[in-house]
Amino acid sequence: MKFFELAQCLEPAVPGGLARAPYLRELISMFTTVTEADWATRRDPSSLPSDSTLESMYSRDAAFPKKLAMAMCAKFDAETLIRAMDDLDLAVQELIATNIEAYGEHIDLEDFPYEVTELLVRILHDKAGLQDKIAQLVRQARITSMRVRYEKLLLARSRGCTNCQAPQSVKSHGFSRDSYDIVFLDDTDEVGPDDFAVLCKGCAEKYDLAHTSADITQLRKRNASLLAAESVDAGLAPLGLETKITALLRVINQLPLDEIVPDPGYKVLPLQEKLDDASLIRSCRDSMALYEKYVRKEAQTLDSSGALDFELMRHQIVSAWFTMRNSGMSQYQIAQRLSQWIDERTNIGPYACQVLVAFMIQICDLFAPKKVLSA
Repeated sequence: MKFFELAQCLEPAVPGGLARAPYLRELISMFTTVTEADWATRRDPSSLPSDSTLESMYSRDAAFPKKLAMAMCAKFDAETLIRAMDDLDLAVQELIATNIEAYGEHIDLEDFPYEVTELLVRILHDKAGLQDKIAQLVRQARITSMRVRYEKLLLARSRGCTNCQAPQSVKSHGFSRDSYDIVFLDDTDEVGPDDFAVLCKGCAEKYDLAHTSADITQLRKRNASLLAAESVDAGLAPLGLETKITALLRVINQLPLDEIVPDPGYKVLPLQEKLDDASLIRSCRDSMALYEKYVRKEAQTLDSSGALDFELMRHQIVSAWFTMRNSGMSQYQIAQRLSQWIDERTNIGPYACQVLVAFMIQICDLFAPKKVLSA
C-alpha cells in the first residue's frame, strides 16, 4: 500500500471536506510533532511541501519525495496519531477499515489505532529507506496503543501515584490540573494493563531517568495489590448506615484541638497481639491514644439514643474486612481501603474515617488471627 492510498482511506478522520493540499497538511500534522517555534516553518513536515507537490502526492506515489518522507519519519509521533484514531466514532473507524481493505490490507477494529499506525510506519519508512527503524517503532507504537487503551482503567485503579500515593492532580486556588504520567515497566510478549504504572510527575521523571529491576519488581508488586483491591471493591456491600455513621465521624472531626489530649495510660499491647504491620500499629496507636475515649463515649451515647446501631456498623465493617483479608493486600493497605470505603460513602474526610477504623481494629475482630478448627 502506498502513502497516497492510505491518505485517501483516512479522509473520514479529517472533517471539513478540505481540498487535497490542505487535507494532506492536516493529515501530516496528525502524525508529526514539532515545537511551537517550528510551526509553519520548513522544519514542520506539514509545511515543507508546496501545494502543487501535495496535489500530486494525493494521487500518485511518484510525487512523494523521499526527502519529505524522511522529514516525516524524523518528526513522527505515534501517540498523537493513536489518540486521534482512538477518538474516532466506531462508524468512522469501520469506514476507514473498509477503505483500507480495498487495497488488500486488513485492519482489526479491536486494535484499530495501533494497526493504522503500524501501517503508516511501514509505508513512511519504506519510502524513506529506513527499514531498519521499523521494528523498534512498531514495538513502541504497540506499547503506546496499549497505554492509551488502558489509561482510564489504570487511573481508576491506582487512585494516585503507584509509588508514593501522591494525588493524580494538583490544586491551587480553586483550579486543578492533571499531574501524572503512565510509565511502561518492561518488555513482555503480551502487553497488558499490569505492564504500566501510574506515577506522579516527580516519580515518573526519576523512573525515566534511571530505574532498576528492583524498581520494576516493586511497581509490579504494587500493581498486584491494586488489582486485588479492585476485585475487593466489587465485593464490598453498601454500608447502609451512612447517615448514622456520619454523626459519629462528625464528632471526631469537630473535637476542639485544645481538648484532644493523649491518654498516658493507653496501652498498645492489644494491637500488637493482632497486628504484624509496624506502620499500622503506629498509626492505630497514635489515633487511639488521642481519640479512643472520645470515640467510645460518643458511640455509646449515639447507640443508646438510637442515633447509631453500633452492632450493625461493627458487623458491616467486619464483613468488609473479611472480603479483603485473603486478597494479598497488607494489613496497612486493608486498613487504608476500609477508611477509603467509609469515606466514599460518608464524605466526612479520610482522617476521621482512619480514626474509626483504628477504633474498630482495637475493639472488634478486625485482623484477628484465623481460628483453627479442632479435630
